[in-house]
Amino acid sequence: MKKPSSKGLKNLKSWVFQKFTFDFIEKTARETGFMQRKRKLDPVLLIFTLIFGVSSHMKPTLDEIHRHYIDLDDNPKILTSIRSQSFRKRFNLKLVDFLKSLMEHYIDQMVHQSPAHLKGIVGGFKDILVQDSSIIRISKKLYELHPAARSRDESAGLKIHAIYSVVSNSVKNAIITTERVHDSKMLKIGPEIENILLINDLGYYSLKIFSKIQQYGGFFVSRIKSNAVFKVVSINSGPSEITSIVDHIRFKSINGYDFLDLMPKKGVYDLICSFHVGDKRINKIKTPIFQEFRVICTWNPLTEKWHLYITNISKELFSADDIYDLYRFRWVIELIFKELKGDYDLGKMFLGNEPMAFIHIYSMLLRFIISRDLFSWIVSTSRKNDKGKYTPMLWSKVFSEKGLEFLSVLNQNLFGKGNVNKRWVKLEKSLRHLAKSRNIKETLSLKFSEIL
Repeated sequence: MKKPSSKGLKNLKSWVFQKFTFDFIEKTARETGFMQRKRKLDPVLLIFTLIFGVSSHMKPTLDEIHRHYIDLDDNPKILTSIRSQSFRKRFNLKLVDFLKSLMEHYIDQMVHQSPAHLKGIVGGFKDILVQDSSIIRISKKLYELHPAARSRDESAGLKIHAIYSVVSNSVKNAIITTERVHDSKMLKIGPEIENILLINDLGYYSLKIFSKIQQYGGFFVSRIKSNAVFKVVSINSGPSEITSIVDHIRFKSINGYDFLDLMPKKGVYDLICSFHVGDKRINKIKTPIFQEFRVICTWNPLTEKWHLYITNISKELFSADDIYDLYRFRWVIELIFKELKGDYDLGKMFLGNEPMAFIHIYSMLLRFIISRDLFSWIVSTSRKNDKGKYTPMLWSKVFSEKGLEFLSVLNQNLFGKGNVNKRWVKLEKSLRHLAKSRNIKETLSLKFSEIL
């Protein structure tokens, strides 16, 4: 479904009210069963509260969220606002569905409206996707429903499986499961992966998956497991003083780790290696299937270990150093989880029932997605010389600090108290100024993309 573009919006006020279409939010609330008829709890104001009511406490509470809602719901037509007990009752599974639907809607907008594009050596890809997961600790009361995977005590936890899109500069997909669901089960590969690069950590390591990615015309970069078995087919490159005297025929078909044991502990080797990716049966006879992939071996003097990377990207397109840089880019999704937990309160509300735990996580994800959307709009509408001064990490801090000011301006705008336009202009000016770094520097999350 095509969404209205945010390009061409003149100011922060127009961005907010184009993004938060009241009719759409109320329609979604009805479709998910959260609202049957509009009474004291306004779904639009609740969403504003959950997104912009950023906590100033170390551990936010539901009472604090209720107080922010009461401050925003200053409608003179309503003599008494919703009471705390009634407010709490609305935090149920229907609100979970409501928030999840909104999150998916705004993710879809980010994917289709993003003003960013790939740059430099990765410009030939359609997108770069980085997948990872993070565990969120929840109340021990939920241990029987969601027991922790590696904890010895009765800890409980949920896991967020997220996919970061470089083109969208945000999360493209987010799924919440119990902590014991393995990461590899969440990696889905199909025709849509064509000309897309996937960068994953060892939790998603699977030779069958790598083979499938190549089959569908996609690309990948991953670390290699320490117990992997593979044989050297040929040597693309290595330290010249070593490869010039190496008997290449002698090292053909040697085990990969045996090859590295024989090499001096330094430099970078670019190899073509053969891996056993599975078996097939022909006339009831099981025949092993081998496939060749490129392996980059980098010696790390700090850890005194070889770091091995597997990829299907050809050496003609990317050098060994390029592959190493691509894998380092995987850290960007770790920074996103750090941002969610540090600036947006994710995991800080230890709530005693299951719906509340999911509501908390979906609220924080929704907050993050809206924040990144606004970040992209701020950068895209800034002067060319200033674009490089905006960084996602600084932005998240400024956004969280300005959240309550958003609520205050929205209150004045919604209920017609005086001239609010000057406050919108002042808030936008403040966001643009405070979120801009003093120096132009390339940040990791914008290393391979830029916002136009």
